[in-house]
Amino acid sequence: MEISTKENTSSECPFDLNLCKKALVALKQIINNAQQGHKQLLDESIPISLYLHVHKIPRCTYLRLSSELPHPFIQQSTRDVCLFVRDDDVNGREYEATVRRYKSMIDQFKLPFNIEIMTLKQINQELIPYEAKRKLCARYDLFLADRRIMTSLMRGQLLGKHFRSHGKMPLGINVFNKDFKQRLISLCSSISGRMAGTGPLFSMQFTTVKQSIDHGIENLTTICQTIGKELPGSWLNIDHAYFYGNNLQSLPIYYSKHNKNDVSKLNLPITSQNELTQIGELSTVEKNLNVIVEANGNVHLTKKNKLSNNVTKKKSTKRLQKTWIKGVQTHRTTNSKPKKEKTKGVEDEPVFNAENKPVVDTEFVKRVASTRLAKKNEKPKHIEQNFASKPAPRAEKRKRLLAAAKEVLNDNNNDDSVPTLVDDSEERKIKSGGRSFPGSANNNELRSPTTTKIIRAGQTTNISSFLEPLLTKKDVLLPIVVFACNRARALQVHIEALLRIRNNSDLNPIIVSLDCHDKETLQVAKSFGDKIKEIIELPDLGPLVVPPKDHLLSGYYRISRHYGYSLNYVLNTLNYEAIIITEDDLEVSIDFLDYFQALYPLLKYDKTLWCISAWNDNGIDKKIDRQANLLHRSDFFPGLGWLLTKTVWNEIRDNWPQGFWDDWMRKPEQRRDRACIRPEVSRTGISPEGKRGVSGGQFYDHYLRKIIKNSDPIDWKSIDVSYLIKERYDKKFQAFIDTCPVITLSDLNKMNSDMTCAKLRYSKKQ
Repeated sequence: MEISTKENTSSECPFDLNLCKKALVALKQIINNAQQGHKQLLDESIPISLYLHVHKIPRCTYLRLSSELPHPFIQQSTRDVCLFVRDDDVNGREYEATVRRYKSMIDQFKLPFNIEIMTLKQINQELIPYEAKRKLCARYDLFLADRRIMTSLMRGQLLGKHFRSHGKMPLGINVFNKDFKQRLISLCSSISGRMAGTGPLFSMQFTTVKQSIDHGIENLTTICQTIGKELPGSWLNIDHAYFYGNNLQSLPIYYSKHNKNDVSKLNLPITSQNELTQIGELSTVEKNLNVIVEANGNVHLTKKNKLSNNVTKKKSTKRLQKTWIKGVQTHRTTNSKPKKEKTKGVEDEPVFNAENKPVVDTEFVKRVASTRLAKKNEKPKHIEQNFASKPAPRAEKRKRLLAAAKEVLNDNNNDDSVPTLVDDSEERKIKSGGRSFPGSANNNELRSPTTTKIIRAGQTTNISSFLEPLLTKKDVLLPIVVFACNRARALQVHIEALLRIRNNSDLNPIIVSLDCHDKETLQVAKSFGDKIKEIIELPDLGPLVVPPKDHLLSGYYRISRHYGYSLNYVLNTLNYEAIIITEDDLEVSIDFLDYFQALYPLLKYDKTLWCISAWNDNGIDKKIDRQANLLHRSDFFPGLGWLLTKTVWNEIRDNWPQGFWDDWMRKPEQRRDRACIRPEVSRTGISPEGKRGVSGGQFYDHYLRKIIKNSDPIDWKSIDVSYLIKERYDKKFQAFIDTCPVITLSDLNKMNSDMTCAKLRYSKKQ
C-alpha cells in the first residue's frame, strides 16, 4: 500500500505504477475465481474502474471528465450513440424533418459507430412514462446533446433520475462548429468518469478483465493525466484510491497524507464572481456592518453606507437570512423600513348625528347596491336543504355512506359488519364521498354497490345475496406458469399431472419458464407440442450479483432472478391479470385448479388479501383437521403453488430482491397487513425429485415428504367461501378462541388427547 509523500500541487500522478500493476493482476484473479461456476457469463464487458475519494466535494450538480484512451476496450463498431438536437421548427409539432437533416449530415462522416438522432420535441412526446426513459437509457452506450438544449436536459425530470444514477447524462457538443466531426469522434471514442456532487466518490472505468495488463496500465496513466488537470483540487484533493471490479471486489492502491485543509480552493470555473456574492448583516460584531462572501471564497466586512463601493449595483446579490432553526423566532435582515401609518385628517373622520350614529348618504348607498358588481359579489342566503339536494363535505358524506351500509347489511341472526368484499369502482365511490351514487330521496336510502335495487335502512337482507355478483362461480382465465431448471424427469411428471386435471386449455394455458439452458429439459418441454402455450427461455441477463458471504448460496440468487424476469414477462408483456405459479417438483391434487377458480373472486375484491396458496406448511398427518373444504386466513406467505395478480406484482416488482425471494415476500414491508388464503389439507406436495433442488434435500425426508396432499376432491363451486371475509373470519375465530381453556407451560405435557384447543397467555407482548 502506497503512502503519498508529495506536497506540491502539480498534476503529476502520485500512483506507483508497479504497485498498480500488481493490484490489477490480483483483482483480475479474484474476479476469475469468483466466476468459476458460470464462465459463460465472463466476457469483455466486465469492467474494472478507478475509484477516488475526495477531501472536498465540488460545488456542482454533476461533474463529468472525459479521456481518450490509447487502448479502447469497447469496439467502436458495436457502440451505440444517441445525439439530442434542437428542433428546426420550434413552433410546429413535426420533428421528422430535423431528424432526417442531421442523419444525412452524420452519414457523410462515415463514422465507425452507429449514431441515432432524437429531437427535444420527440423527447417530450415519447419519454413521458418512466419505463420509456429507463429503456432509452439502457439502449445506448453514450448520449450527446446540442449545447443549446443542455440546460433543458440537465434540469427537471425530462430525462429522469435513471440517466443520472447510471452516469449517462448527455455530453455537450457544438453542432455548428467546423470541427464537429473531430469532436464527435473524440467523444465517442473516449471514456468518461463522473461525480454526482452529492458524495465524495469519483469513478472512471479504464480496463476490463480480458484486456492485457500493459494496456490497462497505459489507460490508467492517461486518465490520471486528465484527472490531475481537470478534477477540482487536483491530486491534493484525493484522500485514497482503489481498483473496483464487480460484486464489491476491490483493492486499495493509494492513501494520501494530505487533509482537506491542504486544498485551498477547488478550481471550478465561475463565469462571474459577483453573481454569487452573498451579503448579510453581522450584528454580533457591530451595528450597521455587513459581511460580504464572494464566490472565490474571500470574506470581508464593510459599512452599509460603503456597500455600493464594494458590490457593483448592476450585479444581482442575495440577502442572507439568519434563522434560529431550533427556536421559534426567525430574524431576517433587510434595509427596508416599515411604512409609517397614515395620520387621519379631520376630513377623514366620520360625521355623527345627535343619536351618536354616523351620518350615511342613503342615495349613494342605493346607487352602489344597484350596480352589476355588487350583484355579482352578493352572497346568496343560506337555504336549508336535505341530504339529497345539498351535498355534504367529502369526509362527512363518506361517514354517512359507511354508516348506512352497516345498518343495511346487519343480519338478525349474526351481526356482521360491512364486508371488505367491495368492487374497486364502488370502493372509489365511497372513498370519494359517494359522488357517483345516484341521489336518494331521503337519508334512509342507499343503493347497493352491486345491484340497482334500493335497500332501506331498517330492512334486513342476507349478506350472501349482497355478495352474489362478486362470488358467482364463473370460470376465469388463469394461466399456469411452471418454473423449471435442469430436472427433465420432474418437469415431465409435473406437466403430465397438470394435463390430467385440466379440463379447459383455454382457461388454464400452461407456460413453462426455463433457466440453466439445459437441453434435455428444453426437449421435454417441446415434446408436449401445442399442449403448452409458450416456453420462456431465460436470456443472458449478465453476471449474477452475489454478495461474497453468500457465494455458496448462489443458486438462490439465480432462482430469484429467474422468478423476477418471468413473472414480469407473463403479467406485463403477455398481459395476464392473474397466474397460478408452480414448480417442476410439485405434485398437485385433483381439485387443484378448481380450488383457485373458486377463490379468485375473493382475492380480486377483498383488499385485505394478497395471495391464494394451495400449500399448508403445517399439513403433517395427525396435526391437521381432515376436513378437505376447510380454509384459513394466514399472515404467513406459504408459496408452493399459489395465485398472484398483476396488481400485486406491479406493487412489489421494483423492489424485487436479488436472492431468497420467498423470505422477502414474508416481510411486513411487502405483506402490509394483508393475508393469504391456505387450505387445511394441502393441494400440493413435494415429489421425490425435490431432493435434487438447490437445498440438496435438506428438509425433504424429515418434513416435506410428510405433508399430506388432498385425495378427497371437493366441488368448490358449491362451497360458500364468504366466511373468509376478514370481518366474519375474525369474529368467528375470536369466538372459537374464547371457548378454549387457559393452560400454563407446565400443563403442556399433561394435556388430554381429547382436548381440541387451549389458550396459553403471555405476561409480556414481546
